[in-house]
Amino acid sequence: MKVLDILKDLIYPEKPVCLACGRRYDHSEIEGVCDRCLSRFSFITESCPVCGREVVPAALIDGQHCPECKEERPPYNFARSVFAYSGYAREVLLEYKYGHRPDLAEPFSHMLFLYYEEYFRDQNIDYMIPVPMHGERKNYRGYNQAARLAQALSKKNKIEYKDVLLRVKNSLPLYTLTKKARKLELEGAFELKEDIDPTIFKDKNILIIDDIITTGTTASEISHFVLEEMKAANVYVLTTASVPVKID
Repeated sequence: MKVLDILKDLIYPEKPVCLACGRRYDHSEIEGVCDRCLSRFSFITESCPVCGREVVPAALIDGQHCPECKEERPPYNFARSVFAYSGYAREVLLEYKYGHRPDLAEPFSHMLFLYYEEYFRDQNIDYMIPVPMHGERKNYRGYNQAARLAQALSKKNKIEYKDVLLRVKNSLPLYTLTKKARKLELEGAFELKEDIDPTIFKDKNILIIDDIITTGTTASEISHFVLEEMKAANVYVLTTASVPVKID
């Protein structure tokens, strides 16, 4: 590179490229995604205090548990999601999940970090555990999107990352099933890896990381496993997105 080119880059650095839309941008609150794209995300500010899902219409929640949590409270202490799984945000997250775009883990983990600081900083989290993916799906997609998020978040909040769970059952898509069928489909789906000593998690506070809460069944079943089989003291859940709870 010529000296003049180097000086030009120093004086007029090239603008970063938005990983969502591909345009160059001047500034953004989240590195890697431009403000124009961020403005199209429906960030969750008011939600069910237990499952963390946005309730539609919001006027009917008023700080109370959503109907699903009233009917059956999840076993985790509480969950939080960054944005609603809808619209443009859904498109970008699906690109990360199915489009072989592991680079999107970085801006998504930045969003997770902001919500971690807001909701989980005072919970004395000991370990972060990603939701595991069945081997067949991982081979097809190329990576576990939840694990990528948890690894990137661990570098930001300095909480130890533990990839210790196996998904031994390649379950059907849960959104296609009834609530009862979802639980049956996930029975025996998770195990602890053979080389992991479960006693290290006894009486610890665990944060489960995933990309999406769709029905909440996966988060609940993993929380049951961590509490019952690993003897954790408390379990929390943090995801990038969640499907809103709609009240008719």
